[in-house]
Amino acid sequence: MRSVFLEVRLSLSIDFPGLASVAFMLNSMALLIALCGSWLLLATRWRRQLAGPTGQLAESQVGMGRSRGGAAIQPIDKFFYAFGSGSLVLAWLLSSLTRLV
Repeated sequence: MRSVFLEVRLSLSIDFPGLASVAFMLNSMALLIALCGSWLLLATRWRRQLAGPTGQLAESQVGMGRSRGGAAIQPIDKFFYAFGSGSLVLAWLLSSLTRLV
């Protein structure tokens, strides 16, 4: 029983020279968040362009003959724009945080 406790206690020690890998992990996480956020912004812009100037999907582009109103799309677009922009800001903050580590 005592040897198990000793092994757990030793595995929780902090490796100070290994803190350089923390910056790499933060930068990798920032890159992943930035890619996801930018993809969300681009996909929302493409969806708005596909909706056309009237706010309805063009029947020739969809091919199903259904159309949606632009008023129903606007709140979700605002959310997607805010979430995508927020993720880019979070990625920038994580990236700038690595300078302090």
